[in-house]
Amino acid sequence: MANWVELMGWGARAVLIVLLLLSVWSVAIMLDRRRVFKTEIGGAKLTDAKKYIQNKDWPGLKSWAELNPSVISGVVLAALSAEKSESESVDRAVQSFLSDQKLKMEKGLNVLATLGANAPFIGLFGTVMGIIKSFGILSSQQGSAMTAVMMGLAEALIATAVGLFVAIPAVVAYNYFNQRMRNVTLEAQSVRDLIVSKH
Repeated sequence: MANWVELMGWGARAVLIVLLLLSVWSVAIMLDRRRVFKTEIGGAKLTDAKKYIQNKDWPGLKSWAELNPSVISGVVLAALSAEKSESESVDRAVQSFLSDQKLKMEKGLNVLATLGANAPFIGLFGTVMGIIKSFGILSSQQGSAMTAVMMGLAEALIATAVGLFVAIPAVVAYNYFNQRMRNVTLEAQSVRDLIVSKH
């Protein structure tokens, strides 16, 4: 591939550089989101929390939440710190906590969605430039034009392939993290509802 890049025109090289930078940015966001989801979601299990709630063991639930930092335990602590006699107060405390957590978990996901949607178009721009170059060569040369045309078409195909290479992982990562976030939110709301129902 290095030989192809050396023979490319400046326009195709610029497109490849942009796509390479976007790919690095995308991977950095994926690694950061993986770290955040691993630490924020943590090892706290919903079933453990539910056992304490079912038994109305509020001190035990609080100790469990403090020893197992995660979104679920944060919801538990927010619910327990609210006015226990008022379900509306518990609901507001939990919603406030979840809103903060959602902002933390969503950070960077819009970039992944944007890259997933637009990287193929950047690659397509490189494709169009390669094809225009090929037709320009065909119209101005004769005889040895075939090799030059093949180079232009190769530029076009490489730009398209790299655009897809950036877009596909970004879309997969966006969908994966979005689903994880949705699942955590649903679990947290389930714990909130259970706490409210047992008070």
